[in-house]
Amino acid sequence: MISNKKESNKALIIFTGTWTLLIIIFALSFSEVITIPMWSQLLILGLIALSGLFFYLGGFFFIQIEVENNKNLLVKHYNLFPIGRKFKAFKIPLHQIYRHEIKSKMAGLFYWLTIYQRMQGGIAKYPPVGLSATNKKNRLKIDQYLSKLEK
Repeated sequence: MISNKKESNKALIIFTGTWTLLIIIFALSFSEVITIPMWSQLLILGLIALSGLFFYLGGFFFIQIEVENNKNLLVKHYNLFPIGRKFKAFKIPLHQIYRHEIKSKMAGLFYWLTIYQRMQGGIAKYPPVGLSATNKKNRLKIDQYLSKLEK
């Protein structure tokens, strides 16, 4: 079994801390404690929105990959963004695993795993699972693990 539990927790803490700090600064900007110009408030609001969008769309997922009963590959995953989180999983019989690919986007800032399954009518492609919360060492482990299962 391969999981990015530690890394996904770290990514979630960093995001939550950054987002919370920006929201606190934004809220304080309306009090008499700190006086900042309106353009600064708008900039902070933009940073709050961009950081949320970055984290939501950037492929920061928890992922767990395991072989179940020596018959199926089981991939469990969910987006780490705390709002609207959906837990998902898919199962592929080992003899039907065709190939996989790990692609980087935006100059290596985001990573995505796509798994392909051999079917009677051709090749099925599963939706990409984000690996941005996974470090390089674990991405390599996932790549090697899945390469061994391909036939």
